[in-house]
Amino acid sequence: MGATAACCVLLILAATAASSVYAQQAGGGCFAGERDALLSFRAGIGKDPQGLLASWSGQDCCLWNGVRCSNTTGHVVELGLRNSFFLDDQFAPVFSNNSHGMRGEISSSLLVLRHLEHLDLSGNYLGGIGVPIPRFLGSLPSLVYLNLSSMDFDGKVPPQLGNLSRLLYLDLNNIWNPNEFYGDDNILHAEDISWLPRLPLLRFLDMSGVNLTAVGNWVQVLSMLSNLRALRLSECHLVFPHTPILHPNLTSLEMLDLTASGIDTLNPTYWFWDVGTIRHLDLTNNIISEPFLDAMGNMTSLEVLKLGGNYLTGVRTEILNNLCNLRVLTLWSNPINQDISEVLKGLPQCAWSKIELLDLSCTNISGEIPKWINQWTNLSILQLSSNRLVGSISTEIGMLSKLNQLYLDGNQLNGSISEEHFTSSVNLEELDLSYNSLHMTISSHWNPPFKLHLAYFPRSKAGPRFPLWLKGQISITNLDISDANIVDYLPDWFWTVFSNVQYLNISCNQISGRLPRTLEFMPSALIFDLNSNNLTGTLPHLPRHLIELDISRNSLSGPLPQQFGAPSLMDLLLSENSINGTIPPYICQLQLLQVLDLAKNCLVGQFPLCPEVSEGRFIKAIILNENNLSGEFPSSLQSFPELILLDLAHNKFGGELPTWIAKKLPDLSYLKLRHNMFSGSIPVELTHLGYLQYLDLDYTSNVFYMVGLDLSCNNLVGDIPVEITSLVNLKNLNISYNGLSGKIPEKIGLLGSLESLDLSCNELSGEIPSGFSDMTMLSKMNLSYNNLSGRIPTGNQLQTLIDPASSYIGNKYLCGLPLSRNCSGPKVFGGDLDKHQGEARFFYLGLAAGFILGLWVVF
Repeated sequence: MGATAACCVLLILAATAASSVYAQQAGGGCFAGERDALLSFRAGIGKDPQGLLASWSGQDCCLWNGVRCSNTTGHVVELGLRNSFFLDDQFAPVFSNNSHGMRGEISSSLLVLRHLEHLDLSGNYLGGIGVPIPRFLGSLPSLVYLNLSSMDFDGKVPPQLGNLSRLLYLDLNNIWNPNEFYGDDNILHAEDISWLPRLPLLRFLDMSGVNLTAVGNWVQVLSMLSNLRALRLSECHLVFPHTPILHPNLTSLEMLDLTASGIDTLNPTYWFWDVGTIRHLDLTNNIISEPFLDAMGNMTSLEVLKLGGNYLTGVRTEILNNLCNLRVLTLWSNPINQDISEVLKGLPQCAWSKIELLDLSCTNISGEIPKWINQWTNLSILQLSSNRLVGSISTEIGMLSKLNQLYLDGNQLNGSISEEHFTSSVNLEELDLSYNSLHMTISSHWNPPFKLHLAYFPRSKAGPRFPLWLKGQISITNLDISDANIVDYLPDWFWTVFSNVQYLNISCNQISGRLPRTLEFMPSALIFDLNSNNLTGTLPHLPRHLIELDISRNSLSGPLPQQFGAPSLMDLLLSENSINGTIPPYICQLQLLQVLDLAKNCLVGQFPLCPEVSEGRFIKAIILNENNLSGEFPSSLQSFPELILLDLAHNKFGGELPTWIAKKLPDLSYLKLRHNMFSGSIPVELTHLGYLQYLDLDYTSNVFYMVGLDLSCNNLVGDIPVEITSLVNLKNLNISYNGLSGKIPEKIGLLGSLESLDLSCNELSGEIPSGFSDMTMLSKMNLSYNNLSGRIPTGNQLQTLIDPASSYIGNKYLCGLPLSRNCSGPKVFGGDLDKHQGEARFFYLGLAAGFILGLWVVF
């Protein structure tokens, strides 16, 4: 047969095949069976926050989002439904409704897609506790690309994946997995990876976060993958063999990531030193403490070397002399303890003009930044944060025209920063000079050559005038000029210029100005810290995606808006203003709220009634002290089961304390109710608060390690319960200025750690128990203004506290101990209680004791 005839036959066969293909398709669209399979997959998805499957309707599935069909066969060849917001979701509370990933399960209907070459479901939550990677995925014979990373799987990696003989790319990265909160049994793991060599074409393999502890021969197995280009085994709990591999077959490997693998030594027998093709080596976050090896110097192809987060105590820089291709070197968080000039001179001089990224942050390097830093002409990122660098910053640093990120924060640098430092900094986008002793002497008329995205200058002397050169920096997304000695009005252009900001901190200055009525025009804003200034106005309507807001210690006034936006708000701090009116019910709609601080305002009325929700709220702290709030103990608090801190002190709440506090608020650690109008008995159920550390009722629970208890200045009546003597770690006890009667408990001597005791101004009677002599740590005691009588017990400690001439207790007072306290200024540890609020979590430690069973409060 001639060539022309053969071509005709082939064309006829192709046309016949094509007509057969399209005969199977529905109306010229995709194949009906494949469309039905995709619809079955969709049926297994319970939640689709991004609407990735919203377009999945109609006959032609090839037009659906994430679906691609072959131009020649018409079959579905690609299914790409990656959660592109996965990195954002990692910072949302586990299992919160704020995540973007799909939830559900992977349907086995995908087996119908026999021609599928590309499958990417990464970042979606299609696994769960007890849900392993589906074994049937190993029966998709055409797969070339499979990405199942960060999908919440657990259990064993199925060996059936070894059937995918055409696979080039396999990503099973499982580093961020909510199941790890439920123990090691719920972490993706493999006991055998002998199936991997059945993937001879594999070029990319990521098994980071997959527990490979049980796989002792992992090096031998992986060395058979001769086409492998990139290998990521971060956080795999690897066991490193010390026997060298005689004939490693990884002749194509260019990238190796062994981050957080437990490597404790740079053993020269480790197999990767002999892989001469490696260009990227990542040994970050291991426990390496020895100097560099000679073998490292033989890796002449190396371009990226990451050793951050180890314990290297010095850099044998001569070892690196042959690494002339080095572009990236990270040594952060190693105790290098060398002069910066010594470190820099030791790096391969042949690479000075090639290095793009150098990270020496947190390495305890010292000295001055050398002027010859300008020889590193290709430097794009220079990170020297949190060291002991001193002296002024040389203007030569401004000659690095490719510099994109400069981090010098947390050092001891001094001197001035002027325009000359940025002469050639046309590419600079991130600048952090915070926490030094720098003085910014920049002209208000300066027009910078750069467009910053990040500008951090806290504790830099940028004031007293507001730095007007920032006006042109419209690209800034992160701005921090806190504690910068600025005493000025906020410019009228401020909110417009920084309308794209994500993080904004102007706190701890003396900035004046009125807040705009709305900040909703700032769609990217996430964190605002404006505290400790002189800002006025009312609380604005907030940016939609804001998660943290702090405008405490300003001069805001007026009522809170009934709705103020920011539905994802986690922290709302508005204390020490002059805000009046009531707390709006909108607070109840902030499902992700964790901290609410409205203390020291002029708020009135009751705490709003919050309806119970099926999925619990995350609020951890409610601070409402020093307002004029009233009503009963807020019943809405039952909806906040994760509450840890509750401060309602100095308000007008009244009625009885409810019995449900311990049951509904089991994590409560800090409870402050002093100076209210509560009445009735203290519920015995409070004894079940096993995490209670600080209790101030001016009104405790099953706590055995409480060290401070102040119930003074109430109207408590009845006997002092004997159970109080079980608080054996108590150092300070004050129940003065109440109406307590009866005798002092005979076992009070069990309080051997007591340093300060005040029972004054009660109606106590009878003799002082002899156990007082056992309280050898006692240095302050006040029993005055009671009805005590009888002989004072003997004891060296007591004799230092009383007048030795008075050996009997007289009516209404104890001789030699004058009245030293009044309720207008309660004392704790020798100072006003309010002044110790910040210390309370340290002084009032432990788990508190159940004993106030017989005390009653009346008003």
